[in-house]
Amino acid sequence: MTNAKTPSTDPGTAAAENVAGPANHSLLKKGGPDDLLLLAYKKVEKKLDGALKVYLSNVIDCDLEVEVGDSTKLSFSDWLSGLETESVYLEFHLGASKSPILVRVARTYLTASVDCFFGGQFDGGTQSIGELKKSEIAMIDRLAGAIANGLTDAWSTLFATTVRYNCCIYDKGDIELDLEDENVLVSATSVQLSGHQIAAIDIIQTIDGLIAIEPQLNRPHLRDVNEIDPIWKANLKDSVEQIYLPVRSVLARPTMQLSELSRLAVGDILPVAPTDNVPLIVGDRVFAHGSIGEQSGGVAFKIKNFL
Repeated sequence: MTNAKTPSTDPGTAAAENVAGPANHSLLKKGGPDDLLLLAYKKVEKKLDGALKVYLSNVIDCDLEVEVGDSTKLSFSDWLSGLETESVYLEFHLGASKSPILVRVARTYLTASVDCFFGGQFDGGTQSIGELKKSEIAMIDRLAGAIANGLTDAWSTLFATTVRYNCCIYDKGDIELDLEDENVLVSATSVQLSGHQIAAIDIIQTIDGLIAIEPQLNRPHLRDVNEIDPIWKANLKDSVEQIYLPVRSVLARPTMQLSELSRLAVGDILPVAPTDNVPLIVGDRVFAHGSIGEQSGGVAFKIKNFL
């Protein structure tokens, strides 16, 4: 049982062994060849940059750049004790593997994501402190969904699988991993947002988890054996398509002084600048952009492009 409750440095400064090539490590418990596992994980890492960029950008509707660094091999307790940045920790599961994938999300990146989601700009240094705000807790769920999709896309380069979000751990002292092999691979991931670079995310892949999926890497026929029941899949698709979702558009977001607001009366007119880039919002996500017009005597929304 690994129960990390010691204080912490950024992963980049922690003493660690860099995974430069398969020959430098022994991942398998019984001395078998480990080239397959290391090379396979390298393929996952290469796909993560693009996959995370797409899904994380969609969450906040802002452009950003993602760079996943080469993985570093070190003991889990050493990584955890080396953390100084205030963070939250997301736990994911790959397929049926019992050993989780852990993702550290820096509080700075969480704050920046909330700012950008509500139309602001990250100034490069602002970070919420103390207890998490409601907006930050909601953003954690959005980021978790995006990261789960990114990890699923990356791992699907090797075999058909799904990465599922399990829970969020707010204090690193509450993290407990039951590991046979203490070693993990840590991929430090930076995000450039509003022109500022953030040491935003660490992706922690356990060696136990790699060993657990090794048989699937050696048996490509399992892809066919594990194929989803087509009847069940079709019924699920039909059911999902009947779900109602709230759809809205925002024509303008004017700002007013409190004194002006208090003087408003029935019949007052608020000027709205004409625009052909009105967002169409489904739930809490921008789904498309378009313009407001008229059709059959009523107000209509014309879609220009989908996101």
